[in-house]
Amino acid sequence: MPNTRTFRLPATFLALALSAMGVQSAEVPLDGSLDTWTCLGQCGASASDGDVSLSPLGHAAYGYVTTAGSEATNVSSLNLSESGGGGSVFTQTNGSRYTSAAFSASAGDTLGAYFNYVSTDGKGFDDYAWARLVDASDQSLVAWLFTARSTNSNKQSIVPGDLGVDFDPDAVIVNYADFEFNTRNLKTPSAVNWSLLGGSNGACWRETAEGCGFTGWLQSRIALARTGLYQLEVGVVNFGDQAYDSGLAFDVANLSAPSAVPEAGSLPLLLAGLGAVAWLARRRPA
Repeated sequence: MPNTRTFRLPATFLALALSAMGVQSAEVPLDGSLDTWTCLGQCGASASDGDVSLSPLGHAAYGYVTTAGSEATNVSSLNLSESGGGGSVFTQTNGSRYTSAAFSASAGDTLGAYFNYVSTDGKGFDDYAWARLVDASDQSLVAWLFTARSTNSNKQSIVPGDLGVDFDPDAVIVNYADFEFNTRNLKTPSAVNWSLLGGSNGACWRETAEGCGFTGWLQSRIALARTGLYQLEVGVVNFGDQAYDSGLAFDVANLSAPSAVPEAGSLPLLLAGLGAVAWLARRRPA
């Protein structure tokens, strides 16, 4: 059997190639109004809040998903598992998923988005987040835009996070070469600060954990290979337990909030109370 190799072309290269062939490249007409998106769990829009500033797109708000306060389960199509020793197996627990309304796009059109992953977890309880483009007719995968996992390791283990999917951040994330994870554990000058983490805000599963912090805004960009009807899906899950929360902020062209955007720190106190009880009671090996 002859040896074969698969070559992946970066999205920017594909767009240029299509343009050279006379194929018109345009921005995907994604409906940025969050009024038209469907939420499972805890989703919404936020103004600049703590460590998560507004995105480079310059909108007055960004969208988000968070595990804090969510009772939704099985929100991720990634069925990851990890042995916890003693016969225990860790899998996804609660989480949130935000899905756009269906939109049409043509071959050669480009889709761009910004993502900022924030976490207080890691080391065997590695929460994770993702963003992907799916076929609106059957929810099948078209392309990954972003993946991250809150492992206590180097930047490549946080983004893309070793989630076992075919995602190449060098080809999709425009500013990946400049990416450095912003560690915010209890030994840094200040712990991670994002009110949408509820009771986990200002916490870290271990005081020196390198996976607590945030990625900063990373820009993803892909070119579509075919004309079709699509949806954008953004999600985040707790892993192994429901303590030490994580979230994903995102921004797309023409994004607008579904209602008045809350001031920073105005997440309902109920979320804070529920989260605080969970992480204060949790015990982990070093």
